[in-house]
Amino acid sequence: MRVCHFSSVHHVWDTRVFYRECISLAKRHEVTLIAIGDKGCYVKNGVQVISVNKPKNFIERFCFTIFKVFILAVKQEANVYHIHDAELIPFGIILSILGKKVIYDIHENTYDDILLKPWIKPNKRKLLANLYNVILWFGSKFMHYIVVVADPKFLNKFFVNQTNASVIQNFANVPDYDKYVVENRSKLSGNQLFYVGMIKDMYYDIDPILEAIFILHKRGIKCHIHLIGYFGSGISPHLNELANWEQVKDQVSYYGFLDTQEAYQISMQCKIGLCIKNQPESMLVSHERKLFEYMAIGLPAVFCNQGIYEDLNQKYKIGKSVKITDSIAVADAIESLLLHDEILMSMSENARQAAQDHFNWNREEKKLFDLYDSLYFS
Repeated sequence: MRVCHFSSVHHVWDTRVFYRECISLAKRHEVTLIAIGDKGCYVKNGVQVISVNKPKNFIERFCFTIFKVFILAVKQEANVYHIHDAELIPFGIILSILGKKVIYDIHENTYDDILLKPWIKPNKRKLLANLYNVILWFGSKFMHYIVVVADPKFLNKFFVNQTNASVIQNFANVPDYDKYVVENRSKLSGNQLFYVGMIKDMYYDIDPILEAIFILHKRGIKCHIHLIGYFGSGISPHLNELANWEQVKDQVSYYGFLDTQEAYQISMQCKIGLCIKNQPESMLVSHERKLFEYMAIGLPAVFCNQGIYEDLNQKYKIGKSVKITDSIAVADAIESLLLHDEILMSMSENARQAAQDHFNWNREEKKLFDLYDSLYFS
């Protein structure tokens, strides 16, 4: 079948959209991805990629980019359309009315996210969040929803149930990460830490991590962090403006944005991974993607101690769950792992085993294939 994924927000190399869903579907179908990028049109891993320039601001995105990606999508004359952004729901409804099969891939809890957006005036947030819910409810009558949630009990937040929605998790494709596995990380030289992802944004803040490194230095434990990623929109991208930068700058290697392969090559030097995403408990319905990638390479991690993360760690013991905004707690967790090789190795083995047995994209890929077949032949 002809399949078209399109987005006005996600980058063409988005890990879930491109490296998981599109590459998987391209094994069986003709797949086109239309998303944000700057390299024009090309074929990669069997996927026809069409890049659209990143909008300069929200006005350009909502008044121009969403229409551009929609028009490009229509031109593909696909059998199944797969959208990834809330603002594309009306276009998904239009495509459905025109007889196309449409999937809306819900990556996060958008309703609660709107309530917290700092760029939306506080007195407008509830109105916009409720408007989104109305559109989401209406869209559920026309589209099948894929929802990324840690537990099906969270589906009621999205006006769907297990008959008109599929839970397809953001697990890592474990075989892709086999080459980055280090058998005994405790024997690696130096106390090197690894972080890949958003450096500073609405739910991300590297400052407490840098403060933790400074605290450890004062304790006589020198760490070095490999920092890979980018800053959020409207955030100053200058490292020297980060808190504690002057004290720790010699202990940081900053690479900017790297693709997955380059990033995880660097992880092979590191003993511990860091996850800094910190969302309010009220909106937390799914785990951070990179945690599953760390698990796939057997990298013990320090991450937040909120409900679903604490539950995961209680069961599989893959790292240290702490209040991620508390620099002292983060420093204590890192110190505990660095000073106890047996704990580090146990958590490394636990993480790798859990990824192979439970948190593996192979199982999710089969669900994706089955969903597409059921829609196409219905």
